Amino acid sequence: MIKTLLYKDATARPLRIACMAAACWVIVVYAVALMPISMDASGNNPLNDASSMTLASQTTVIIAAVLANIEIRSGETMMAALIAGSRCRMACALMAEKVAIILIAGLLLTVLNTVGNGIIYGIGDIGRLTFQYLLLAAMNGIAVLSLSLFARSVLLGLSVYVFVPILLKPFIVYLIPAMNGLFYPDAIRAMTEGHSLVGMLVLILWLFVFLIMGCAAASSMSSVAGMTYSRQRANIR
Repeated sequence: MIKTLLYKDATARPLRIACMAAACWVIVVYAVALMPISMDASGNNPLNDASSMTLASQTTVIIAAVLANIEIRSGETMMAALIAGSRCRMACALMAEKVAIILIAGLLLTVLNTVGNGIIYGIGDIGRLTFQYLLLAAMNGIAVLSLSLFARSVLLGLSVYVFVPILLKPFIVYLIPAMNGLFYPDAIRAMTEGHSLVGMLVLILWLFVFLIMGCAAASSMSSVAGMTYSRQRANIR
């Protein structure tokens, strides 16, 4: 089942375009890092190795948004769940397939990011930044995918992904400073800088939440498709 879903998405033209756009985004980020751009009198480019890596890690957001859009608009997987007779199994297979695509794309983009980072900033601490990039790219993609499927709208999922941390994180951290380390970008940074246990536990928790959210959304979409199909059959009769 997972192989069939992989073939369906991998052969989709929008996904191929999204992968090319993601690669172009990484190239653009490091091209901007080379430019003589300054936001103050120092004349230095505001991008450094860490900020360039963080900005480039948003590439999987494009891929995840396209994957979610394919699923929401086509409805093919939901109909397959009706035929297979198991919404839970289909939902798990759906998430496993889409996460696999995000991870594969993330690995390829990690190579491109590592080359760009090494050319511009030198070898330095490139091993740690590469690991951070891979984890951030994977978590960003899975987050957008799950939020979009859960909201049944790519635009709404992207809005939650972008604006909720911006609007709520400062307020939450102001009230409870210890919560700062519970956001997955901070957990990834802490894990790669030596505080591995706490960061790993936080990442596992976030990954579990996103996967459960995505599976629940896929199962719910299958249920809605089943109700629609039943009503259509009743109308025909």
